[in-house]
Amino acid sequence: MLSKINLSQLEESLSKVKILVVGDLILDRYFWGSVERISPEAPVPVFDLKEITHSLGGSANVSANLRGLSVQTFLMGVVGKDEKGDLLIKIAEECGINTQGILKDPERPTTLKTRVIAQSQQLLRIDKEVRLPLSSDIKKAFQEIYEELLSNVDGVILSDYAKGMFLSDSFCNWLIEEAKRHKKFIMIDPKSADWKKYQGATSITPNLKEFKEVLRYENLKEENLDEASFYLVKKYELDFLVVTLGKEGIYLFQPEKGGLRLASQAREVFDVSGAGDTVIASLSAFFGAGFSIEDAVTLANICAGIVVGKVGTQPVYLEELKKFLKEGGSHGKNCQN
Repeated sequence: MLSKINLSQLEESLSKVKILVVGDLILDRYFWGSVERISPEAPVPVFDLKEITHSLGGSANVSANLRGLSVQTFLMGVVGKDEKGDLLIKIAEECGINTQGILKDPERPTTLKTRVIAQSQQLLRIDKEVRLPLSSDIKKAFQEIYEELLSNVDGVILSDYAKGMFLSDSFCNWLIEEAKRHKKFIMIDPKSADWKKYQGATSITPNLKEFKEVLRYENLKEENLDEASFYLVKKYELDFLVVTLGKEGIYLFQPEKGGLRLASQAREVFDVSGAGDTVIASLSAFFGAGFSIEDAVTLANICAGIVVGKVGTQPVYLEELKKFLKEGGSHGKNCQN
């Protein structure tokens, strides 16, 4: 049950929150068009390109979701020394995201995901990426930036897309330990099934597929969600665990209170890409603003229900949430170019 929220004070509360997002930066590119015929050359559709747009993906989309909720946002990650990296930084800055923590690495291209969309349906996705661990020089530079930014924020999000930022378990452990040492909360959107690298975080927010992979890795039975969650929370020293269940909603486990399932708030589903980014961003925003864990998860579930009603990777906006809480639904501006 969601506690009564003063909507007029909601933006003021969120605008005081400062969160640092560390993770794998991705530039999302969209080819928008239509398909009206089949090619005479081969049995494939002919895509008639109408427009090309770009938006923030990966951990950059987490940052866009935070900004959409009026949170002061700092972004840390690596891009290539290329045109796509420049564009990602430009879009982020236009969204009001602090980009001083973004470094350019000439040894790797900016990660690019290209989606081909016709009649609001995704036909194809094309990825261009290099999955390499950070060089020692880049890692050292990040550690210096992290120490500087950490003192100025309320909490940290580690957004792991397995592109390179967290391929070093020791670096991931160091980020968590430093956040704890500075008494900052730290939320993890995981990619690895081995959670040892995430040990000591405030919370981890896997989707159901990722959660089942962890259970298999740990040799745990899938039947009892509460028992498995209790084991993982205790083993990895978490305060609580959040599992996104897709159309089934969201699951919260707190060791002292047990499990809680919340039904999905989605009115219609067009695109689930980026929904996990919305969950961890909104959860962190409301947790950082002082909401109870139950209320923060409930609001994150609502935000996810809003964002899956959009086509393409897009953030959720505070006005959309406020309208949902008052009467339901709406769409806001986009962090796109």
